[in-house]
Amino acid sequence: MFADMHCHAHMRTYLYLCQKKIKNGAKEISPWTIIATNMYRLKHADRAAGFGQADLVSLWNSGTRLVFVSMYPIEREFFLTPEQPVGGKYKFLRKVVRLATHHKAPIRTLLQHLIMRLPIETINYVISEKYDYWEFLQKEYAFLKSKSGIVTKNEIHSPGLLRTVLENNENRRVKYPDHYHAEGCYQIPMNRAEALEISKKNIILMPLTIEGGHVFDACANDEKTVLGRIDHIKNKWQHPLFFITISHHFDNKLCGHAHSLPSVAEFLLNQRKAMNTGITGLGWKVIRKLLAVDEHNNPVVDENYRVLIDLKHMSAQARKEYYEQLIRPCMAKGDSIPLIASHCSYSGRKTLQEMIDLQDSEDDTFRVKNEYGTYYAWNINLCDEDILMIYKTGGIFGLSFDKRMTGISSKKKEEKMEHYDNINGLWNNLKAALQVIYTDDSFSLKEKRKAWDMLAIGTDFDGYIEPVSTYKTALKLPDFKQDLLAAIKRETRQDNPLQCVSDFDEVFTPELVVDKICYDNALNFTLKHYPEKSL
Repeated sequence: MFADMHCHAHMRTYLYLCQKKIKNGAKEISPWTIIATNMYRLKHADRAAGFGQADLVSLWNSGTRLVFVSMYPIEREFFLTPEQPVGGKYKFLRKVVRLATHHKAPIRTLLQHLIMRLPIETINYVISEKYDYWEFLQKEYAFLKSKSGIVTKNEIHSPGLLRTVLENNENRRVKYPDHYHAEGCYQIPMNRAEALEISKKNIILMPLTIEGGHVFDACANDEKTVLGRIDHIKNKWQHPLFFITISHHFDNKLCGHAHSLPSVAEFLLNQRKAMNTGITGLGWKVIRKLLAVDEHNNPVVDENYRVLIDLKHMSAQARKEYYEQLIRPCMAKGDSIPLIASHCSYSGRKTLQEMIDLQDSEDDTFRVKNEYGTYYAWNINLCDEDILMIYKTGGIFGLSFDKRMTGISSKKKEEKMEHYDNINGLWNNLKAALQVIYTDDSFSLKEKRKAWDMLAIGTDFDGYIEPVSTYKTALKLPDFKQDLLAAIKRETRQDNPLQCVSDFDEVFTPELVVDKICYDNALNFTLKHYPEKSL
């Protein structure tokens, strides 16, 4: 079986059909409704637009039975013209592009439609005054609740009039059953005991997560409203929220985001505001309220339950502040808050300060090479200091399947020479994380073996990523598992094998650790830390 620490199982369907349903009175949709994949694009395109990666049918048929579903009201900044163009090269061209692609002009909407494969209705809604992050989140949660615990046969929606007329959905079920046919069930657990019971059944266990603190909309609301929304989630929602990715791509007035978008995106977008900054005053109040600790890092029992904070997208500066001012002081008091890096990769850097010092050098070619491989050195990725903190807090590191983040070159010729666009690139990230612990002499051999317990999968599927080419969808997870086992065994046969693969024996085997990475670690983490919501 498989677990995914971060994917958007419902998002492609919800973003595509929610406004169409309102406008056109479309038939009832549910998370089991899937958008028909363009099979040509699946075979030939790199970026996941036009084909599904982790809809419920693909997840079910791949054997994925633990899905940390990520709710994400998409950020307006993807669709609105930035107030200022990004500086740098081609300034005149950037100004021309900004003028020609203004959100009030049709060309920007058309580009977004073609790039992201979103309907015009959805794009127009997001840039309208009606769009509200908080309200969208409530509707998204209701959408996910609608089929929780109910066995359902999937429906298929064909995008576009031509495909609707020319393509037959039932023929698709027969020709591509893994992509188009499933009758299954997912369930959002109410508490830890229910999570355990679900895990024993042939049901997808689905903890709730949120990507982006912008859902509280601190840009448009006062402190009382923002903090009250956390109370609403904790006390009014039927199900607990497991964790939240506090930062994302743009300024949310809470926590500085790491540089994340490639240079080509900066002709249309500008994420520089608050990028690479730290945690704001309001951000600290939000984080402490979510974690149920006060300003002195003592537990607050009245906060109902703890919502964990996901490190992904937090700037290196913000992570540094987070560890120094909250995580380490709480550890010193006996409160070890587990760190989550839900869909991350390794940077090849040693410390957060090193990443901070070099953050202005980040461009598409900014990689670092060491004895384990070549890595994407942007501060959105994890350094040795992060890995050690995750390990020491009993946290978890979900491996992203985003090609760029794993360190695969953006230059086609270089990519082919390095041969990383496959299991090699992913294993490079895993073994580098393991070596951080295995090369630290302060840990015993028994303690070092526990490094394998912090690793998991966090694909970021259907998050508009460009995936590693050999594993484009959840249906390829069985191939990933087989290839990972082969890569680890191949590593053990080297003349001087790495420390992390040098201590296998008849009990502690490559097969065991691969099972841990693919499913067991994420399940154990869930059963240990799933919130106990007060009634």
